[in-house]
Amino acid sequence: MGSRLVPFASSRTAGRGPVRAALPGAIALGLLLPVGAGCDRSRADTDAIRALVAREVAAINARDVRTLSEIWSQDNHALLFDVPPPGRFEGWEQIQRQWTVFFDRASEIQLTVGALRAEAEGPLGYATYDWAMTGRIGSYVLDDRGQATAIYRREKRGWRLVHAHYSPIPPAPAARGPADGSAGPASGAGRPAGAAATPGGGKERS
Repeated sequence: MGSRLVPFASSRTAGRGPVRAALPGAIALGLLLPVGAGCDRSRADTDAIRALVAREVAAINARDVRTLSEIWSQDNHALLFDVPPPGRFEGWEQIQRQWTVFFDRASEIQLTVGALRAEAEGPLGYATYDWAMTGRIGSYVLDDRGQATAIYRREKRGWRLVHAHYSPIPPAPAARGPADGSAGPASGAGRPAGAAATPGGGKERS
């Protein structure tokens, strides 16, 4: 019977082994948890920015200025860079006016985006994408494309667009003009003044 007894000291020593072995794992897990939570937050923020781009596209296609006002920051320093003079529209009031004028003149608007890339870090995020827009301004048929960069900031009511920069891609020059020597379609001849060349409602420079 005595041979079956385990010395008291040995029992305590045996009990410490698993505890000591578990400590490094617990510490490592505690250090990794904030990292994992940060990755989840960053992923959620990136998804929110992607959703805002999709919502903006839908609002433009629906000519919905009210929804655009919910996407753009109402900060007086919100900034839109577009093609038409003055090319710089600062504050939602100016940006709204630009969109309103464009929607009043254009019809059958269809904006699509591709190659979307979005990132978020802390209170700031950005998106870049290619865009293509078709539609009409009077009898003129729109068929424009380009690239855009958008910067977002997390505000009290969520992510808001604080800066957008739309750049059109000029059409490729016609390889050969008409036999009479007049300008071909790629030259932009016949485009009415104020024809939109960007999603911001801009017109192509002459």
